[in-house]
Amino acid sequence: MDLAFSLEIGIVAATAAILGSMLGLGGGVFLVPILTLFFGVDPKLAVGASAVAVVTNSIVGTTNHLRSRFTNPRLAMLLQIAAATGAIVGALYGVVADPRVIYGVFGAVLVYAAISMIVRPDRSAMPPSLDVPDRLELGAAFRDPAIGREVGYIPIRTGWGIGVGAGSGIISGMLGVGGGVVMVPTMNVLMGVPLKAAVGTSSFMIGITSVATVFVYYAGGKIDPSLVVPAVIGVFAGGQIGSRLTRRIRAQRLALLFSLILLYLGGSLLLRAFGITLPGQS
Repeated sequence: MDLAFSLEIGIVAATAAILGSMLGLGGGVFLVPILTLFFGVDPKLAVGASAVAVVTNSIVGTTNHLRSRFTNPRLAMLLQIAAATGAIVGALYGVVADPRVIYGVFGAVLVYAAISMIVRPDRSAMPPSLDVPDRLELGAAFRDPAIGREVGYIPIRTGWGIGVGAGSGIISGMLGVGGGVVMVPTMNVLMGVPLKAAVGTSSFMIGITSVATVFVYYAGGKIDPSLVVPAVIGVFAGGQIGSRLTRRIRAQRLALLFSLILLYLGGSLLLRAFGITLPGQS
């Protein structure tokens, strides 16, 4: 194992984990494009390493999100059933898929996520009202230190959320990203969940979803220890930093950061799907 290469992977993974924990994405959404675009790593090996790293990042980040009450466990478990099932399907396809398909699908997903957050920024949720039905008892509240007040919400359109959860699982399994790139905008835009609660809930979900992906990619021989080991170490360090930073940054800034980074990475992957490589990329 080349020490310089391992150090670079560890630094990249730590940075990805910081961003991933702040945005509820697990870090894979940043790690896979960076490994493939700038390090020339085979996309399937990158997805396998990312899936393992996402599990680590979820464990580290969820602890702090739970402490801050950003995580909604009941909502997470409701959406998780469909997401985990979809992840197995997506992983089985991802192991045998043409790399250009992975580039194209990944790029499209990233661009979608970025645009959805630009067009529909975080909603300002009001304290739960007795007039709003909460038959599934999914309502929750948390104190947002960035704005200094309590934020309450009751998720809506749960049926649509479950359906999208299955789709996010397929994307997670295929791309090793944990599904947060779809679930965070879905919970925020479609279900009316405040961004920080969507981030915390997604962080809780992605680790479970990614376990299914890891097993499938391991069985397919797509787990490379030279990538996985430094990535996990970097993610462990970065995940703790990112989940703490979430408390201090306003939701609108999170959404803007989310959008700009994903637009660049998504556009680069779409170009790569058509054989176009930007300057500075491998």
